[in-house]
Amino acid sequence: MSGLKGGLWSRSVFWLVLVTVCLMVLLPILYFLTISFASNYEAYQFPAKILPTLSYRAGIRYNADSDNYTLLLAKGADYEAVKTTSDRMDMSMYFKSQLNVILSESSVADLFSKARQTPGMMETRLRKNFFRNYVIFFILADGTMAALMNSLEAAGWTILISLILGGSTGYILARFRFRGRESFSATLLVVRMFPAVSLSLPLVIYIMKMNLYDTPLSLAIVYAVPNIALTAWITSSIFKGISVELEEAAMIFGATRLRMLMTITFPLAFPAIVASSLYAFLAAWNDSITALIMTNENPTLALLVYRTVGSSTIPNLPAAGAVVLLIPSLVFTFIIKDYIKQLWGGAKI
Repeated sequence: MSGLKGGLWSRSVFWLVLVTVCLMVLLPILYFLTISFASNYEAYQFPAKILPTLSYRAGIRYNADSDNYTLLLAKGADYEAVKTTSDRMDMSMYFKSQLNVILSESSVADLFSKARQTPGMMETRLRKNFFRNYVIFFILADGTMAALMNSLEAAGWTILISLILGGSTGYILARFRFRGRESFSATLLVVRMFPAVSLSLPLVIYIMKMNLYDTPLSLAIVYAVPNIALTAWITSSIFKGISVELEEAAMIFGATRLRMLMTITFPLAFPAIVASSLYAFLAAWNDSITALIMTNENPTLALLVYRTVGSSTIPNLPAAGAVVLLIPSLVFTFIIKDYIKQLWGGAKI
C-alpha cells in the first residue's frame, strides 16, 4: 500500500511540474500572439486577455439633449463609454484607428439611424479586421523583402563559415594530439563569451578596408567568430564518439582521408552539424545591434523591425513585427528538428 501511495505521489508531482513548466512557456507566447492581434484599445486593457478577440460586443446610445452618439464597449457585465461624437467620419476613424474595425461612413450613418430609433442603448457586434496590425507593419516597413533576403544571405554565410572552420577545428581537436590542445580548446570557449557587437567595432575597420561594409557577408564574418568556437565544441564531442576504427578501416580499403570524411565521419556527425547550424542561424537571424553598426542602406529584417516599430509606444505593432521575424526561424527549426532529436539520442517529443 505504501508503495502504491509513493508511486501515485511521484506521478502527481511529475505531472504538476510538467504542467507548470508548460504553462510558464506557453502562456507568455500565447499572450504575445494575442497582443500582436490586439487593437490599440485592447492593448492597454486590464486584465489582459489570453486569447485574441474576433469582434466587440458594443452598444450605441443616442443623446437627445446634445444631439450626438456615444459608443460603448462591453467590459465584463457592464459597458464602458469610449467615444462620443456626432460626426460620422470621426466615429469611422475611431473604429479604424483604435478598434481595428473597418466601417465606412455610410455604415456608421446606418448605425446612428438605428440608435436614434432605439430607446436607450442599441446593442450591436463590431467585427475586427484581424490582421490589420500586420498590414500596418508591412506598410510602415518599406523594403521588407529586400531585408528578408539580406537576413537569409547573412544567415547562410554565417552557417557556411561556422561549419567549415568550426567543424574542421572540432575534428582536429577530436582526432589529433598536439601541445597546447587543451589551452586552445579553452581559448575557443573564451571567444564564445564575447558578444558579436563587441567584435563588430574593431572588425568594422578591416571590413571597410576590404570594401565589404554594408553587405551580408560582412555581417556573417562578425556573427561567425563566436559561432566557430561553439561549432568546434559541439562537433569535437561528437567526433570523439565516432569510432576511429571505422575511419581506419575505410583508409585500409583505399579511401583517401577526404573520402573517408565525406562517406563515414560527416554522415555520422550530421546531427551535430545541423545543431551547430541552428545556433549559427539564430545568432545571425535575431541580431539587430550588430546590423545597426555594420549596415547602412541594406538592413536585415531584424534591424528593419527595430527601426519600424522600435520607437512605438503601443505594444501591438512591435509584437506583430516580432511575430513576422519569428516565423522564418520557426520554419528552419521545424525543418531540422528530426536531426536535433537524433543528437539527443532519438528522444521522442
